Amino acid sequence: MAGLIVGAAATAAVAATGSPSAPGARTAARAGGAAPADGAARADFLDAWRRSRLSTWLVVLRFERRTSAGRRLTSEVRIAQRPPDRLATGLGSIDARRNGRRLACTTGPRGALQCRDGGPAPPYGQEVDRELALLRGYLSGPDPLYRVRVEGGGCYRLELLVSMPAPPYGRRARFCFDAATGAPVASEVDRAEATDRQQAIQVRATVGDADLAPPAGKSS
Repeated sequence: MAGLIVGAAATAAVAATGSPSAPGARTAARAGGAAPADGAARADFLDAWRRSRLSTWLVVLRFERRTSAGRRLTSEVRIAQRPPDRLATGLGSIDARRNGRRLACTTGPRGALQCRDGGPAPPYGQEVDRELALLRGYLSGPDPLYRVRVEGGGCYRLELLVSMPAPPYGRRARFCFDAATGAPVASEVDRAEATDRQQAIQVRATVGDADLAPPAGKSS
């Protein structure tokens, strides 16, 4: 869930925990000999993702998880971004960078969220380039993990092409971006165990200092 909050970009979010070329990352069972992703659709999607990470916006999303067992979890996710500063809060976690520093947050013994300085953050442009390189690796090359389809209205669908134990974006995924701001405004990731959905309930193009500050009483 945390990956969805902070990556999308995401929320995303990008599943930036592994490399698509790592040993064992791909099993060689390609689904029906499907063709690689269309180059134009892939480039369009990557451009939209990059824009979402480099533009200024604030978005509030409604998060919902439905498990294969029929359970349901709902929450609210809030992301404020004014590169290179960024703050994402939701599901009891905080991911933030401000003035070139990371904010490290943990849950204390009484369940309260406690945040402290986490040290210097890497250059923002370098961080975005790394994220895009990883995502590009999932979509391109002789054996891509996913095919990209353009749905229109700022939305893109990813379809899994190979059989693997834990694909980064599940069996299929959908991501939508706001035309005016570039902000991620909707996502859906379908996995065997659960389906996660996020839908924007507020989007704006202005971000002030207060929007980038952690919740009162939760920093130290």
